[in-house]
Amino acid sequence: MKSFIRLGATLGIAGSVFLAGLSGIGNLEAMALPQDQIVKKLQEVPVFTLTNPKGEFVVLSRKNESKTISQVGFFISKLDAQKFLDNRLKKENPQLASTLQVRPLSLADYYKIVQESKKKSDSVIYTLVPTQQQVASATSMLNQSGKKGEQFNGIPLFVPKFKKDNSYLTIPVPKSNERYIPFFFEKEQAVALLDEFKKAVPKEAANTEIQVVDLYGVMEALNSSNDPGINKIVLYPSRESINFIRSLAPNQSPAARPAAAPAPKK
Repeated sequence: MKSFIRLGATLGIAGSVFLAGLSGIGNLEAMALPQDQIVKKLQEVPVFTLTNPKGEFVVLSRKNESKTISQVGFFISKLDAQKFLDNRLKKENPQLASTLQVRPLSLADYYKIVQESKKKSDSVIYTLVPTQQQVASATSMLNQSGKKGEQFNGIPLFVPKFKKDNSYLTIPVPKSNERYIPFFFEKEQAVALLDEFKKAVPKEAANTEIQVVDLYGVMEALNSSNDPGINKIVLYPSRESINFIRSLAPNQSPAARPAAAPAPKK
């Protein structure tokens, strides 16, 4: 059983890996993961948007030179969505804002909306809004890796990995012999898992690091890669989102807490 999985080439081809050490190696034949599997992976992550009483999305328009840009925002954080409603929309248009609410959807819903929009050549842009604290963490990691002055653009995901063979730490699936690769929406979650691993396997501590990748790149890889390891990726929601999910279903856990140490290498 492999407990470390290489996905460097796969994520490099997606063009959205921001730390050194992952680059495309040749061209892999495009072979999308079945759409139902992609949807299943994205279904566990909540996102939040604003809707009116009819359930319609709030479309914000702005002029960019001579062009009007229309956007619908989907927030990774429910708190950020609420702040946007309270601190901006209620000031700009209090009458409209009073009719709006923060509505939870899943990342799978967002994915399907974007896919459908592409088919219809929809002029509306459906934008994911990251948590600024995590963007700041991702930018700091870029700067520390030698890319000084660069800003992380995208939705950061944090992955514990090993430096030498460019492989990823895996954790067991509850009640199964399978193992998966956790991609965290919060750096703190990735650090906590890696700290537990270092305590369990101290001889590997110096060989570990946290890598930051872009969610859009991961989604592209799910759609286009024939790397079998890509199916091992699991998106692990933020602590805020986990608490939100539990508040909806108190007796159901969205995901088991990651174990500290993987099985030894083959």
